[in-house]
Amino acid sequence: MSLRGKNLGLRTLSGAILGIVVVGSVLWGPWPTAVVFTLITVGAITELMSMASKRLSEVECNYFLTIGLAGGWVTGVALNPDPLMLLVGVLFVPTIFIVEVFRKSNHTLENGALSSLSLLYVALPMTLLMLIGGVKGEWEPARVLMIIFTVWINDIFAYLVGCSIGKHKMCPSISPKKSWEGLAGGLLFAVAFAMAAGYMMEGNIYLWGGLGLAVALAGVAGDLLESKIKRECGVKDSGNLIPGHGGMLDRFDALLIAAPVAYVYMMIFGL
Repeated sequence: MSLRGKNLGLRTLSGAILGIVVVGSVLWGPWPTAVVFTLITVGAITELMSMASKRLSEVECNYFLTIGLAGGWVTGVALNPDPLMLLVGVLFVPTIFIVEVFRKSNHTLENGALSSLSLLYVALPMTLLMLIGGVKGEWEPARVLMIIFTVWINDIFAYLVGCSIGKHKMCPSISPKKSWEGLAGGLLFAVAFAMAAGYMMEGNIYLWGGLGLAVALAGVAGDLLESKIKRECGVKDSGNLIPGHGGMLDRFDALLIAAPVAYVYMMIFGL
């Protein structure tokens, strides 16, 4: 077997295991979901701070405080799935900067900004996914899985279509492998899946199709954003935790932008 074949096999196996863990936890209930989402959050924040330290050597990341607040936020929403729990995050930013005052550092602004960004970029989307599943009073895994599957389907079919017929590069300076043909293919299948999911949930298939389109486009933006961050930080992958995929941030970058878009869309249209 060639090296490329081994890498593909490893990537497929690790991706399948990760997918089973995520989907299984969501189907199991809010608490298992909170545990898995918290682990994803901790891993992604750690990777983000590590990348930032390569670009900004003077930044002294407050890992423990940031990870503690992030994990507590996700877990708190599992305990009380109320949209008002989002306001808890408002208290985190001043808390972070107050703690920075007492740290022996000459970069209070940079340290506080990085910790605050980590919470908004990583922890907030995971918190919103928890709210999507429990905001109606009881845990509804189908709502959460619909968002996750839409992101994954868009990613898979964008890759397949792009590899098959992709000729026109979308953002060659950021992500050379992405093509406009791949984008169109991913969006088509994502919208089709979302409409099918809406039909099975006895909802308005056109509103659900619109949600699929919004989620897929946001996912592409999330992927490009993380690629841009990695390039500016001079790294190929955000980490090496997931064999064949890189780090948590590499695997869930699209979902981090898609989740807030999905939450706002669902609240506006009452889905």
